[in-house]
Amino acid sequence: MKFGRRLIPWLLVLALAAGLVGFGYRKVMLAVYPQKYKELVETYSQQNGLDPMLVYAVIKCESGFDPDAVSSADAKGLMQLTDDTFAWVQTKEEERPAGEEELPPERLFDPEINIRYGTLLLSLHKAEFASDELALAAYHAGRGSVNKWLADDTYTDDGTSLHTVPYADTDAYIEKVMKTKETYTKLYGKDA
Repeated sequence: MKFGRRLIPWLLVLALAAGLVGFGYRKVMLAVYPQKYKELVETYSQQNGLDPMLVYAVIKCESGFDPDAVSSADAKGLMQLTDDTFAWVQTKEEERPAGEEELPPERLFDPEINIRYGTLLLSLHKAEFASDELALAAYHAGRGSVNKWLADDTYTDDGTSLHTVPYADTDAYIEKVMKTKETYTKLYGKDA
C-alpha cells in the first residue's frame, strides 16, 4: 500500500508532463503549418471546388507562404506560377471582373491574384485528371507531360492513373504536397 501512495504522485507528474508536451507539440505544429491568407484560400478554394487543405499544402511546399518568392524557373508568388502559365490560366477564367484586362506577370506577387489564379489552375487540372495526385503532377510538370504519361503503358495500367511518375522531382513533389495536406487536415480538419 505504501508503494502505491508514492507511485500516484509520480503518475500525476508524468501525466501532466505528457499533457504539456502534447500541447507544446501542437503549438509548434500550428506555427510550422500556418493558415496564412486564410480568407483568400477559403474563398478561392470554395469558388474552384478545391479542398482548402490541399491549397495550403501547395502554398507551403511551393513558397513557404512567401508572396515574393521566385523560383529558379522564374515562377512567382505564393503558388509559384510562371508568366506563361499565368497568361494561359487567365484565358480560362469564366467571369473576369468588368473592365479587367489581362494582368501583367508582376501581379503574381499580389497574394489575392496569385491564389485566385493558382487555385483556378489547380482546379482545371483536377477536373481534367480527377485525382489530387494527377492534378499535382500536372501542376508541377505540366498537363502535356501528364497526358503523355497516361498514354504510355510504361507508366499506367489503365490510362487514368499512374503507377510510375517518370520525373523523380515531380514524384517527390506529389509525395511532399500530399503529406503536407495530410498534416494540414490533421491540424485543421473538421475533426481536429
